[in-house]
Amino acid sequence: MSKTETKNAVPPNPPSVWLRSCERETIDPVPGEVKGVIPRWLTGRLTRNGPGKIQYGDTRYNHLFDGAAYLHQFNIGEGSVTYQSRFLNSDAYHHNTRANRIIVSEFGTAAYPDPCKTLLQRFMSFFTPLTKADMTDNCVVSVCHFGDELYALTETNSMRRIDADTLDTVGERTRINRYVAVNTATAHPHVDPDGTVYNMGNSYVGKNGPTYNIIKFPPPKTENGQTISSIAQAEITATIPCQWKFKPSYYHSFGLTDSYFIFVEQPFVINLRKFIANHYLRRPYLSAVEWHGAEKTKFRIVRRSDGQILPTTYYSDALFTFHHTNAYEKDGQLVVDVVALDDGSLVQQFMIKNIENPNFEYAADAMPTQRRYILPLDIQDAPLNTNLVTLSSTTCTAHKRDPGTVEVKGEVISPLLFDLPRINYHYNGREYTYCYGVEISTKGIEFCSVVKMNVQTGETTKWGEEGRVVSEPAFVAAPNASKEDDGVVLTTLLDKANPNFVALVVLDPLTWSEMGRAEFQASGTVTSTFHGQFASPHESVHIF
Repeated sequence: MSKTETKNAVPPNPPSVWLRSCERETIDPVPGEVKGVIPRWLTGRLTRNGPGKIQYGDTRYNHLFDGAAYLHQFNIGEGSVTYQSRFLNSDAYHHNTRANRIIVSEFGTAAYPDPCKTLLQRFMSFFTPLTKADMTDNCVVSVCHFGDELYALTETNSMRRIDADTLDTVGERTRINRYVAVNTATAHPHVDPDGTVYNMGNSYVGKNGPTYNIIKFPPPKTENGQTISSIAQAEITATIPCQWKFKPSYYHSFGLTDSYFIFVEQPFVINLRKFIANHYLRRPYLSAVEWHGAEKTKFRIVRRSDGQILPTTYYSDALFTFHHTNAYEKDGQLVVDVVALDDGSLVQQFMIKNIENPNFEYAADAMPTQRRYILPLDIQDAPLNTNLVTLSSTTCTAHKRDPGTVEVKGEVISPLLFDLPRINYHYNGREYTYCYGVEISTKGIEFCSVVKMNVQTGETTKWGEEGRVVSEPAFVAAPNASKEDDGVVLTTLLDKANPNFVALVVLDPLTWSEMGRAEFQASGTVTSTFHGQFASPHESVHIF
C-alpha cells in the first residue's frame, strides 16, 4: 500500500519485538533487581531511542523506520540501576494521538489528511511548497548531546531537545535549516574531544544542484554573560557536489579521522523529481528511493583543515552502507571500515508486513557484513595499474587507473551477519582493534547476539540468551584505562515471551562474559531500539 495501512490491532505480544506497541509508559524510574556485580565506578545514564508503537487507531505504519519515537533510559550508580521510558512528545506524536490515526507522513508511510482540518485547509495544504512544508519531527533513530543538551535525532531537518531527568521534550522542535542551509541531517553525528559536534546534511536546492554538507556545531560558549548553544553556532565547513544531478545519494552516517572527513556516495539515491511529486501526490518518501547497481560507489575525502575535497576520485563496485565503523590513517593510506551490503534492496524489505510474516526470510547474501577499504592518499607519482596498498595482512587493493582515479576493492573482515557497530570512541579516527555490534537473524531482523569483533583478524565472539534479543552495544571505558578493551560493554535484553521484561546487561570486554545485570518489570510493553548514548556525570564532553 502507498497509503497508511489499515489493520486490526497489533496483538499484545506479537511474534517480533519490532511489532510491539507500548500501551503504558514507565515515566517514574523503577529500581532493578541486580544480579552479579555492576562495577561501582560505572556511573551515568544510557539513553536509547527506537519505535514505541506502530499503530494509531486503525491505521498502521508500513516501515520499520516509521514507528513513534520512544525513549528508554537506564540510570546507573553505586552498583544499582533504575529504568524509565516515555514517548517522545513530538508534534507528530501529538497530531497522530489527537486524531487517533496517522496524519504525519514518515519514511515509508504516507499519511491521510488531518481530519481536524477543514476542507479548505486540506485543499490549501496541497499547494504548500515543499521548501516550506514541515517534515516529521518523529525523532526515532538516536540521541546525542550537544554540549550538555540532549537531543533526539532522525534524518529530517528537525531535532527534539530532551530533559535528561524526565525524558520529556524541552521547548519547540529545533529546525536545523534555520541555522544552516540543509534540508536533512543524519542521526549519526561525531563528537570531537573538545565537544565539537560534526554532522552531515543534504541541500537539495542550489544553483549547482544538490550538495552534501559537513555541519560543525562548536561547543557552547558564553558572551556578555549569556550562553550561546552549539546549535546556535552551527556552520557549514565543507560542501561536496552531488555526482548525480537530481539524484543525491542516501546516507545514514559518515567517517572522520584527525585530518579527513569520509563520505561514501553510494548509488542508493533519492530521485528528487519523484520526491517532489510524492509530496503533492501524498506518497511515502520511500517510493522516491532508487538503487542503481550499475553505478559505482565513490569515496569522497575532505580535508578537515580547509574543507577542500581531495582531487583523487576513489571508486568501487556498487555497495550500500548504513553505518561507518571507524577510519584511520596509516603509512600514507586511509583505512575505512564500514558495515556494507552489495545492494540497497534490504531497505525496501524492512516493511512491517515482511517482519510479521513468519515465512519471510531475508537472503543471507543481502545482509550486512563488516568490510574494509584502503585508499592511498598520495598517488601523484604512483604507477598505473599497480596495487598501491602496502599495509600487511589485508586483501584490499587500490589501483590507479588514470592520473586522478583509483579503483579500490575491499575485503570482508568477517562473514558474520553484523551491524550497529560501536567502538571504544576514544579510538575514533585512530588505529584500533575491536568493534562491537549485533548479529542479525535473517528471520524478522532480530538482534540475536551481541558481538565482539577483532577487525584485524576477523575473529568474533558472541553473547546472547535463548528467547531474548539484544540491543546495539555501548562501550564505556574504565577510569584510567590502559588498553583499548579495558572497560565494560552495555547492552539490553528483551524477552520475546514477556513483553514487560527488560534488562541492562554489563559485559566484560576482556572475557566477553557477563559481569552483572539489572532486571526490570516495566509498567507497560518494552519496545526495541536502534541507537543510544551513554553519558557520565564525570565527563564534560559526552561521546559515543
